Amino acid sequence: MQPPMEISYEDFEPLSKWRRGQKSDTLEVHLPGFKRQQLQVKISSSGVLTITGERQSDEDKMKWSRFRKEFPVPENCQPNQIQAKFSNSILYMVMPKQISTISGAGPDVASGTSLSSIMNRNKKIALEIIIVISLAVAIGAYVKKYCQCSHLWN
Repeated sequence: MQPPMEISYEDFEPLSKWRRGQKSDTLEVHLPGFKRQQLQVKISSSGVLTITGERQSDEDKMKWSRFRKEFPVPENCQPNQIQAKFSNSILYMVMPKQISTISGAGPDVASGTSLSSIMNRNKKIALEIIIVISLAVAIGAYVKKYCQCSHLWN
């Protein structure tokens, strides 16, 4: 009787890249030789996307290739709207971005500028306006007190 042959695993790191878009981000994971049934995708409650897979080697049936990749889900992504597509040995994970619903915020919100940076910019503008008004009042008071132009104030 022959002893059972042991399966050996070869871990590998698949090529992956992000494609950033205005409405969504797409993660591409290149998995040559894999089939959709050999892949597993999970999203944890802490916002980590985990992709795993394993398959038998074409040459040696006792060898298996496997991988495990973890990616943080972008903060501006809608986790319940993530979609996966496997085509031509590439796994595409499409992650739609959240759309801001702040009305009257102007084009800055749509272009991705954060609300806090808009508020900071508005505070800076308000401060500059207060300084200009204060200077105008101070100059007016100076002119009234020290200039001999009393006919201008009556």
